[in-house]
Amino acid sequence: MDVAVIGATGAVGRAVCLQLIERHVLPASSRLQLVGRDGGRSGPAVHGLCADLLDAYDEVAPLIDVATRPQDVVADVIIVAAGATAPDRPGASSDRDALARENARLLHVYADALARNGSGHEVVIMVTNPVELGVAVFAEALGRHRVVGMGAWLDTLRMRREIAQSLGVRRHRISGFAGGQHGNGVVPLWSTVRVAGLDPAERASAVARVRGPRPLDGFAAEIAEAQARLTQAAGRDMGAAFDLVESLPPDLRMVVGPWMTHQSGARTAAGTANATVELVSTLMDGRDIVVAGQVALDGEIALGGAPVRGVLGVPVVLGPEGWSGVLLKGLAPDEEALLLAAQRRIRSVCAPYTGRCPMADRDEDGGADPGWVAVIRTADRSGVVSDLAGVFSTRGVSVDSIASGLSGGDAVITLTFCASERRCRLLARTVERLQEVRDVIVRRDGDPRVRAAAVVVMPPGRTWAPEPDLALHWSGAAGEGEPMLAEGQLLDVRRFVSGAAGVASATGVVVFAV
Repeated sequence: MDVAVIGATGAVGRAVCLQLIERHVLPASSRLQLVGRDGGRSGPAVHGLCADLLDAYDEVAPLIDVATRPQDVVADVIIVAAGATAPDRPGASSDRDALARENARLLHVYADALARNGSGHEVVIMVTNPVELGVAVFAEALGRHRVVGMGAWLDTLRMRREIAQSLGVRRHRISGFAGGQHGNGVVPLWSTVRVAGLDPAERASAVARVRGPRPLDGFAAEIAEAQARLTQAAGRDMGAAFDLVESLPPDLRMVVGPWMTHQSGARTAAGTANATVELVSTLMDGRDIVVAGQVALDGEIALGGAPVRGVLGVPVVLGPEGWSGVLLKGLAPDEEALLLAAQRRIRSVCAPYTGRCPMADRDEDGGADPGWVAVIRTADRSGVVSDLAGVFSTRGVSVDSIASGLSGGDAVITLTFCASERRCRLLARTVERLQEVRDVIVRRDGDPRVRAAAVVVMPPGRTWAPEPDLALHWSGAAGEGEPMLAEGQLLDVRRFVSGAAGVASATGVVVFAV
């Protein structure tokens, strides 16, 4: 599986790349694409980042390449982490409407490019803020089940950590989710919290103890009040501000703690990257796993008696092809009211920049992928064919046929396969970066330069002649038991072999030359 990071040289993008490699999420046969922007600072910087990553992680790094144009982004999982962020200084505004104005155009540029040039199977993890706007824009372009915002998962991990800290246990013992809008609009879903090792009565007692007698009706006001106090404290002593954070209830800490971290100038790149990489790991796991994420809903849940149509952070079932279902039942009344308020705010942020709401799945072209022939010149040593097969299989492409030979001391391997034009470019670029590969030529199977030869042996006593419109040279008398030899353009030679097989149990061998 290949991963592209749009905004790879930013604070979060760089942290994502580091964690993908350091945690061995991507095997050596996978590909990491670093995406920058022509004409911007990130254009030259992605080349430097590529070199730096290889210097540091050459023994364990996947294949790494660079793209600086939206139309060149090619991967199975695409992480969008580019664009403006909120200022990282005390007292600075975190206005999500302002971020939407800054980042809307960038989001549309990449979403439109992916819709035009993509394979139709990519899964997008949205990091760019406002994450809900990014989900809305990409869901309109690609289909809503292929896009998930990481904000709700990051909020969930923060919530679990704060509850665990209050209970004196490690985070892995806590389950439960946060939803709503990433940032101040987050909704702690206390009704979903579970603690491993505690029975229902013990759990209810523990949750009540750390939460306190506080309904969520006044949660937004509590956040605003805490942030005002923290701003005043940070103006005098940043350490005292973080001490104040620790005195707050866990659901408030999960909101204002990261906010204070950003305001301090440290930013939250490590935590954001961790949540993003966990989602990548989930997609690569091959199983359906329940996480939380911002997704474009179309009536999967109802709030206030009405179906939700639009983007909202909720617990979802995530698998290799995207999200497939929502798990949100038995909400407390204050949780439902807060989710409904978050939905309204999200709608107001997204409305100026999206064409419709909700986002419907894009109709995909049901046509068959075109056929290709790849001729690969490699070092003549064992394991090369296995490496090539791994490149294709891990990207969901089946090899229809394979032939090999020797030329000038090198091995020449010819593969035929079907894939979209964009995925074909991805495969060629990935194969070119294998250490043992000398040269790669890829052409459409209908290209007149793609030649083939075949040998067909008919059963005794059976006669057959190829169709007269086939542009090939052939010889041999089938009725006399002679092998029939044919040479010409690949598609005509294939018709020659299939025609013989249609008459009798003929056998044929096809050898390609490009």
